[in-house]
Amino acid sequence: MDKIKKSCIFNLKEIQKKEFSDRWVKFAFGPQGFLNTKSLNLGIVNFSKNKTSLNHKHDVDEALFVLSGKGRVKINDTVYTLKKDDFACIPKETDHQVITKGSDLKILFVFSGDIAITY
Repeated sequence: MDKIKKSCIFNLKEIQKKEFSDRWVKFAFGPQGFLNTKSLNLGIVNFSKNKTSLNHKHDVDEALFVLSGKGRVKINDTVYTLKKDDFACIPKETDHQVITKGSDLKILFVFSGDIAITY
């Protein structure tokens, strides 16, 4: 158990926060993750209030779960409202962006497989 705990079990507080102009991210799993994995990407992203993320797409499906706050996600040309406890699925190769107004929006994200992000 000690070997498993040392390599696979860690706390959110141990993950370094990566800051961007519109958000911060804590990558738990993945190439940038606390635990470097090739086929699993998981982390938490927090979008600051009154921001619009870059429009982008991935070559794999993405699943989102809203941990706190509210905002919107634009998927192709349709805008959807997001609030705490909502799930969203972004199909691969689909343009999308996150939009916030008066509230931060904290999301758990998951990808599987190798990922390439294009803007």
